[in-house]
Amino acid sequence: MTATESKNSHNGHATPTDPEALRQEIARTRAGLGETVEALAARADVKARAQEAVSTSVTAAKLRMREGVEQVAVNAAYAGRELRIHPRKALERSLQRMVHSARERPAPWVVASGLLVLMALIGYRKGHE
Repeated sequence: MTATESKNSHNGHATPTDPEALRQEIARTRAGLGETVEALAARADVKARAQEAVSTSVTAAKLRMREGVEQVAVNAAYAGRELRIHPRKALERSLQRMVHSARERPAPWVVASGLLVLMALIGYRKGHE
């Protein structure tokens, strides 16, 4: 042990007796306590944690919606190609795929239907003005 440390120990560390060493130890302890308090406050911040969960859910929902819309576009392009080559067979297969797609992922179909209705209403109003 050095001359600046006493023989008493606290938490397995020798307690310094030199004033400068004591100040440094107090500063380290305060910093450690500050980090602990911040970590506890972050865990207790229910509002922030809930907002983060909502944000994550919204992002995931947007991604799923985008994937569904992309799938509808791919299906429509494929159906158009098949319709030109084999009109009757293509129409039957396309209708079956669209029904299956609408059952598997109804959200893009609902959005697309809503947009079509909105466009029809806008067109109707412009035609009567």
